[in-house]
Amino acid sequence: MGGCSSPGASSKDVAASVSPVRSDGIALLSTAVNPDGLPPHWETYLVTRNKRLTHYEQTTDSHDIAVIRAAVDGSASGIAQTLDIPIYPGARLTWRWRADAIPAQANIRTKRFDDAPVRIALAFDGDPAKLTVQDQLHRELARMVSGRELPFATLMYTWGDDQFDADEIVANPYTGRIRSLVVERGGEHLGKWQTYSRDIVKDYERAFGEPPGRLIGIAIMSDGDNTRSKFTAWYGDIRLETDGIPTTTAAN
Repeated sequence: MGGCSSPGASSKDVAASVSPVRSDGIALLSTAVNPDGLPPHWETYLVTRNKRLTHYEQTTDSHDIAVIRAAVDGSASGIAQTLDIPIYPGARLTWRWRADAIPAQANIRTKRFDDAPVRIALAFDGDPAKLTVQDQLHRELARMVSGRELPFATLMYTWGDDQFDADEIVANPYTGRIRSLVVERGGEHLGKWQTYSRDIVKDYERAFGEPPGRLIGIAIMSDGDNTRSKFTAWYGDIRLETDGIPTTTAAN
């Protein structure tokens, strides 16, 4: 999906990395785990094969609600699912997360220190003819190296430090097709569960200057590989409401 995307990596993409494609909504993180230890429809995705993996496991919060705990130790990976959902004006993404620390020196504007305690990445489809030559080359190189194409565009909700403004849009240091939106900043809310609800159409239009295409993937990621950081973070269920109809789907 492109969190810390680099041409020689799998580019943290989920657009073609998880199967089967879901067309009815985002699978709950709180659903009972499968034999791989992950909720159904969620799968591990790699940054590169030589990166240490962030460890994701299901646990419970203080209210006995199932959540995902991410243990970072100089590591970088995520869990993700492939989707196929049309996005209309008014569509909202609602979630909660908790971070206990911000990686020291982390700076998502740079390749060298591109780490974040928590991220939610949304991958969107679109017309590849609109891409610049540079982005087309980057996309092709990612496909050749990893066997996966980068999504047309990726919008990432992230937690940054005090150097960022609230709701600031940050360009990815590798490609113009990834934009991060800083929904939380600084250390005031570290160690506390925070809940968010975002109009993803408005956010996407701010980031890319046009309406979004279909939502084709989602991922969560906590990484500290570039800053050699060690910390923990948690993610609760992620819900998508389109046209007033909730599309979060629990497994039967």
